[in-house]
Amino acid sequence: MPDLFNAMKQIAKDVFDTLQPADWCYGKVISLDPFQVQIDQKLPLKKEFLAVRTGVSASSFKVGDGLILLRKQGGQEYLILDKKGAL
Repeated sequence: MPDLFNAMKQIAKDVFDTLQPADWCYGKVISLDPFQVQIDQKLPLKKEFLAVRTGVSASSFKVGDGLILLRKQGGQEYLILDKKGAL
């Protein structure tokens, strides 16, 4: 019976993961050389964990810029969608 329970639990987890393939968040550029982005209180993200959306130039960022990011589900990869605009 425990095997059946674990199999059902795994199926439910797989369905949940499929329904939420990504999550968006905000970050802030804290360094240009090396390029790093801070998200919440987590360790800074280095450029190997970041990708820039086509049409957005990484060289246009400045220290202090707010960013809108898309985080890949289950991973530590982030896509920079754009700068966070003023309200």
